[in-house]
Amino acid sequence: MEKPQVSGFGIHLKVANINKSREFYESLGFQTTFVYGSEEFRSTFDKSIATAPEDYPGITYKIGDATIEISEGHIGVKDKNVFQEVITTPKISAVIHVNTLLPILSNKLVEIKVPVRHYYWGTIEAVFRDPDGFVLVLMVPYSDEEFAKISKLTNIEKITK
Repeated sequence: MEKPQVSGFGIHLKVANINKSREFYESLGFQTTFVYGSEEFRSTFDKSIATAPEDYPGITYKIGDATIEISEGHIGVKDKNVFQEVITTPKISAVIHVNTLLPILSNKLVEIKVPVRHYYWGTIEAVFRDPDGFVLVLMVPYSDEEFAKISKLTNIEKITK
């Protein structure tokens, strides 16, 4: 049986407040690649970004070879209450590789409620939620230098086998 070739991956998050989510994700350094919605909403973005008219606002961010799309609506979602629901379970999370955790630790929009952790498999990880409760795990490869810098800002819990 022939199998499809996967050419990309993305996550679509249904959000309660596009402006609050936009501020949050842009504070993490996510790159906007596509915007849709009203003319008024689209006009708040750089003119170099591709846009399309739509009945509800949405933004697509590029993260490496993947995308995260946020929107206050979706043509395929009939139950509009979905957009107001807060995600309360950690069952699904996005793992995002970064070169340093330092900007995240001083970001006023990021509320880290569990300790930053150094795992025995060679990463340092910070876990937090977006405004709708979606879990984000930002990780950096372990280095003595990164460990020392992070340790000046917060305690790091060491996880061993």
